[in-house]
Amino acid sequence: MNKVTLELHPKQDDCLNSQATEILYGGAAGGGKSYLLRVAAIILCNQVPGLQVFLFRRTYPDLIANHMNGSGSFPELLAPFIDTGQCQINYSKSEIVWENGSKIHLCHCQHEKDVIKYQGAEIHVLLVDELTHFTDGIYRFLRNRVRLGGLKVPAYLKEKLPLILNASNPGSVGHQLVKHTFVKFAPPMQIERAPDTEGGMLRQYVPARLDDNPTLVENDPGYIKRLEGLGHEAL
Repeated sequence: MNKVTLELHPKQDDCLNSQATEILYGGAAGGGKSYLLRVAAIILCNQVPGLQVFLFRRTYPDLIANHMNGSGSFPELLAPFIDTGQCQINYSKSEIVWENGSKIHLCHCQHEKDVIKYQGAEIHVLLVDELTHFTDGIYRFLRNRVRLGGLKVPAYLKEKLPLILNASNPGSVGHQLVKHTFVKFAPPMQIERAPDTEGGMLRQYVPARLDDNPTLVENDPGYIKRLEGLGHEAL
């Protein structure tokens, strides 16, 4: 792996190094959730040749706005790897291709029928950004596509892959899905085996709070007041 520093805060690091295989990093706005997904994708693609990572947002505009633009976006994080020829961004195909055969597929699934596009996909790592924007049917379908196939996994990752890592704030159409699947399933941070009817993976809920992402508060201390300006305690 190229010697590039990809920094994570402690709670983000807990997610990345967890022994769980179906994780929700969720909670308050500003917890560094989307950034965690990008860093996880980059690190795992460097570690496992041929790894197929699928990163989802519900809509294409949200996918581009959140992951391809601005500070901490894929183009910024990947710049050192692109400079050394280790990877390239194929904008026309919405994918990031690594020299070791790994790929990060940038995906969206706006309508229920869109899941058919991924019917034949072999997803080694599924990253879902803003899981509460997805319906139960879409999430279950994508989870069913998560499998290793013939991928050769390093011994130290054999218990970690395949992996599902979700990030989300509360609310929206999938709020009850996320609450049932993760928040009420087990106490925060505790890892429990999901029932076979729900995929049978090792499930964990990792709460995300604004103070888990001190970088944001340091760079933009007024952000807390703007959140308070929403005028609703739950929001």
